[in-house]
Amino acid sequence: MLLAWNFSYAQNQKKLDSLEIIVKSSKPDSIKIIAYGDLSWGYGFINFDKALFFGNEELKLAKKLNNQEAIALAHSDIGNAYTRVNKFTEALANYKISYQIRDKLGLKAKAVGSLSNIAVIYKQQGRYDEAILYMTKALKIYEETGDEVKEAIVLVNIGNIYRNFRKNALSKSYFERAITLSKKNNSPSTLANAYSGMLQYYFEAKNFDEALKYANLAIALSKASNSKSELATLYNSLGQIFYEKGDYTKAMKFYQESLQFRVFMKDKLGEASCYKNIGLCYSKLNNFPEAEKYLKKSIGYFNELNAKDYLREAYNILSTVYENKQDYIGSLNAYKKSMLMKDSIYSKQNTDKISELQIAYETEKKEQKIKLLNSENQVQKLQLIKRNTTITIIAGAFLLALVIGFLFYNRYKLMQETRLQKEVIKQQDLATQAVLIAEENERKRISSELHDGLGQMFSTVKMNLSAIVEDIDFKNKDGEMMFDKTLDLVDESCKEVRVIAHQMAPNVLLKSGLTAAVRDFISKIDARKLKVNLETFGLQQRLDQNIETVLYRVIQESVNNVIKHANANSLDIQLTKDEEGINVMIEDNGDGFDTNKTLNFNGLGLKNMMSRVAYLKGTVDFSSQPGAGTLVAIHIPL
Repeated sequence: MLLAWNFSYAQNQKKLDSLEIIVKSSKPDSIKIIAYGDLSWGYGFINFDKALFFGNEELKLAKKLNNQEAIALAHSDIGNAYTRVNKFTEALANYKISYQIRDKLGLKAKAVGSLSNIAVIYKQQGRYDEAILYMTKALKIYEETGDEVKEAIVLVNIGNIYRNFRKNALSKSYFERAITLSKKNNSPSTLANAYSGMLQYYFEAKNFDEALKYANLAIALSKASNSKSELATLYNSLGQIFYEKGDYTKAMKFYQESLQFRVFMKDKLGEASCYKNIGLCYSKLNNFPEAEKYLKKSIGYFNELNAKDYLREAYNILSTVYENKQDYIGSLNAYKKSMLMKDSIYSKQNTDKISELQIAYETEKKEQKIKLLNSENQVQKLQLIKRNTTITIIAGAFLLALVIGFLFYNRYKLMQETRLQKEVIKQQDLATQAVLIAEENERKRISSELHDGLGQMFSTVKMNLSAIVEDIDFKNKDGEMMFDKTLDLVDESCKEVRVIAHQMAPNVLLKSGLTAAVRDFISKIDARKLKVNLETFGLQQRLDQNIETVLYRVIQESVNNVIKHANANSLDIQLTKDEEGINVMIEDNGDGFDTNKTLNFNGLGLKNMMSRVAYLKGTVDFSSQPGAGTLVAIHIPL
């Protein structure tokens, strides 16, 4: 290669421009042919038309020079260009030609690369048994030759196949091995693919936070290299994550971003996949005409590409759309087509075959005694399996009509149970909300009574006493001192009533918000006994009144607990708001307590704190040890 194509710089336009200058110059054909190959590879990530053009120019020049090794490389480069836009028939034909030439020339290291490429195409076509056979052969050779970069690529591909067959623990082990080798050998492209595999693993495990983490890692690498094909796949994955989280509008946004890349790269399979996902989102948003339009568009592409796995999913979604439209005949027909696709892909024979190949590989790796099965015999067996599967499908179609009614009834029953469960949860939330609202209203009522009733009476008593003091003739100094003390007690009582009324319903909370209310509250604490530090971030805008009220009460309760029980002289309060929610950290340097003893949580104050936060779907965590202070961590999701 004229230039070392590292994935992170493969799309550097300056390099591509310099290579185009070379092919237009008067340099020898031996130099130009290498430049054509580099251009085909480099443009393969960003511009299919240019990648294919330079690949064909490379092939023409190789044939002109009658250089068989260069001809094999040109077919491989052309296959790569077709692969990146999911044109698998054309890609497979070129990879097979490349493999035949390299195998004939005895180029073992390069021939195994063609084997790996062929396996990837079979995997994309849903021919997983053939894919795993070729991949296992390639992996064995790369391990023997010590080519860890190529080994990592194959590990990612094998991991994806096992993930498709729900062998999740096994797939994860392959991805982890690929990550280790990619980091060791500084291979960002393979590392991005391995991260993408981990993203899918955690997605299927319903651990969406971990899935998002690996998605962001993969996107960062793909953006650095401007790899449009990888970004298209990753945005599609982000759409799937937000779909599972129930945010169908946001999911559709990422699917449409992925679609733009697919259209630009003329990736028909990718376009069809995006249409399918967009149709699914419209279905969830009850826009069934749009859903049907996009799904039928995707099915047309999938049929054209013979993508059976994608067809199965698209027909299954279309069946549900027809059911929601009460078109039960259309729903049944779509469901039958989905089941036909599923049986042809996930037949027991295919699953057993893949398990058999995995055992063969592991045994050979450990004992080096068992060899892989002859590929030609495998093809004959698979043809027999397909014929038997077809017969089974035909027989099963007759039985399907008998059980479809039961399936619809069972689906309806599950939907009713789900609705009932949601209603129970809703009523529980309403009950909790009513209790908290009633409590706040009662606080406001008592505060008003104290301020307007008892407070006014104390003020009147003080005024009257102050007015009559001049008319009283005290017999001695002790009587006058006693009167002054009584007047001071009345004055202190007025102040105490105002403080209690303010704490029960602080006006500053209603007028100025949470931050101002908390500052006002802690300003009344004697700093000589307890020094309080307050830090806030992201709270420039007012929050929902319920959230502000609950957080104020929780902070108030926590601070009062510190004053009463902690024997602390320092208290730190942090209030932050970000995209995920609101976080409150309250930490003191007091006595602490043993969080493992449930007795510590039986107090009414801590129970009130936890019930208030639970009402907002938040969490409260207590971290403490005797003599080590206490940390209260509160998170309220937005």
